[in-house]
Amino acid sequence: MKTHARVVVIGGGAIGTSILYHLAKYGWKDVVLVEKHELTSGSTWMAAGN
Repeated sequence: MKTHARVVVIGGGAIGTSILYHLAKYGWKDVVLVEKHELTSGSTWMAAGN
């Protein structure tokens, strides 16, 4: 297991996943997304009015 990353994105909502997607699209390596539950289960989901 690696002990460090070039970028750590905290939160797997719409913005966090978009940031990670675009970093990967531009060839960034060693990037990590940290989410406490399943993706988009937090504020993005709540903002949708559910």
